[in-house]
Amino acid sequence: MLDIEIVTPPTATALDVLSLANFKKHLRISSTVTKLDDTLTDAITDTVDKLHGIGGELNRTILRTTYKRYLKNFPSKDECGNPLPILLPYPPLVDVVGITIEDGSSPDNVVDSADYVVKSGMLVPEIHPVSAWPSITSAPRAVSITYTAGYTTYPPKLLRMIKFLAAHYIENTEASILEQNKTLISRNVLFAMDDLRAALKVSNSYDDWNE
Repeated sequence: MLDIEIVTPPTATALDVLSLANFKKHLRISSTVTKLDDTLTDAITDTVDKLHGIGGELNRTILRTTYKRYLKNFPSKDECGNPLPILLPYPPLVDVVGITIEDGSSPDNVVDSADYVVKSGMLVPEIHPVSAWPSITSAPRAVSITYTAGYTTYPPKLLRMIKFLAAHYIENTEASILEQNKTLISRNVLFAMDDLRAALKVSNSYDDWNE
């Protein structure tokens, strides 16, 4: 089971991802029309909330967030005897703040950053030891990894997905279900969303790699 918590929540908002002006452009609403601004803002916010971070549909961090991931121990070795990496969920990774052995030491027992290498370009970022992970006694939350994740620029596919889903919320202000008489437009929206979701969603199958 993945043991992770938010250390610093986002300071940015959904409108920093998709501006009201750009959403109006997508909906072909004049920028001079303001009576729908609150409704449009709510749709953008609800969409980003649905997709972002822990519990989000994409398993990605959209709004920059600092997390702390806990492990019972450092990862073991693979069948060739090489130490397995620590995996960091909810990419994209911005920075690894530090790795701490939670043994109650004062000051904290921090792993020297020179002793590990961060591979941030992976779909799920990895931290590899230069030689080997420290040997410690396994315990709940024996190790913590603090890191920051989120986008600095938003990829076009993500923005497109947010526009599609937010527009769907505007068109369907009440709950919608799959019915045989669903309109062609709704079917096209579902297809587009499935296509984008398949391209953007990060698998959470790594949950059991590091416990």
